[in-house]
Amino acid sequence: MSKNEREAACGRREREAWEGFRTRLADAAGFKEAAELAADAPPPDAPGRRFYSNLTFFLQSFIVPGGSSREERGLYLALVQRMDAAGQLRRGVGARVAAELQRSIADATT
Repeated sequence: MSKNEREAACGRREREAWEGFRTRLADAAGFKEAAELAADAPPPDAPGRRFYSNLTFFLQSFIVPGGSSREERGLYLALVQRMDAAGQLRRGVGARVAAELQRSIADATT
């Protein structure tokens, strides 16, 4: 297999991992489901591992992960809004985190 073929296969596996992760996070009703998704992380160096690492960091601190994409941040924003609507966050936390995510999405280049 040539270098170009290996790179294409790696990119394909990364996109497939993203699609599975994205779908599950978009479907997560709240913190519990998001934490279960984060716990299903693939091993280190596996395609998509960074998405799970970013989610784990976000769920621990509600701080925007530096390496996250604009689309990931949009998923976190929707999750926070669902969690806030379900009463899973203390008063004011959802609005604060949502505002920070919105700022980071506006500032993101990817």
